[in-house]
Amino acid sequence: MKILAMTATVLLFVSGCGGAKFPVAPLGHSTTPTVVFIGDSITAIWGSGQEGMQFAQHPTWIAKGISGQNSNQVLARFQTDVIDLHPDIVHILVGTNDVYPGWTLGPCDVPAGSQNAIDSPANVTAMVQMAWAADIKVILATIPPWETDPITVGDVAYDADPSVGRYALIDSWNGWLRQYASGNNIPLADYHTALEASNYENYIPALTLDGVHPSSQGFVVMTPLAEEAITSATQVPVMPSALVKPGVLLTY
Repeated sequence: MKILAMTATVLLFVSGCGGAKFPVAPLGHSTTPTVVFIGDSITAIWGSGQEGMQFAQHPTWIAKGISGQNSNQVLARFQTDVIDLHPDIVHILVGTNDVYPGWTLGPCDVPAGSQNAIDSPANVTAMVQMAWAADIKVILATIPPWETDPITVGDVAYDADPSVGRYALIDSWNGWLRQYASGNNIPLADYHTALEASNYENYIPALTLDGVHPSSQGFVVMTPLAEEAITSATQVPVMPSALVKPGVLLTY
């Protein structure tokens, strides 16, 4: 059953299609939404319970993950999936579907409408500003590692992007997230560091399903980091959106 479910994920992930959704926790599962987790298939799987019940054990957590979505697509639904729900906190985990070959940190020099026409920093900045304007606190998260060491030929990660240059793109994006979060007093859940192997690039094999998505053990590792970030967020005042500091475009 799990293999069939992940086969569907492969097709969506490689195509970049956002038309299908993993099951997500319905709004009626709690009294008042406290934390909305928005993102791609990593968030969707986490919230679905497919890889363990860590998420469901938090009745005020709501998963709004859609498989294959990049930060453009997440931003496009941020109003309906976050702002209109009036949560206390939003947890933003985006970028895994941004950092394909041709992506750069900032506006990409590619034709508008193509897969890599993504300005990831601008998209995250817009989400933060929208949240703060609605008096919603923000948590940012680094994206997980990619592949395992040694490489598993034929898994989801290898089929989606076998390029060795991807690791530098992940580092660039996560570096920007860390700098932006620090500069704007935003709690950061550093999932990449928690899941990475000793080479700082790949997953620890036991912590991933397929080189892209965390396994049940991976989500066990991630959940306390989310809990800690949520605790930190409750202690940080919402900054007026007009005062948000732009991130520096780092290079690696």
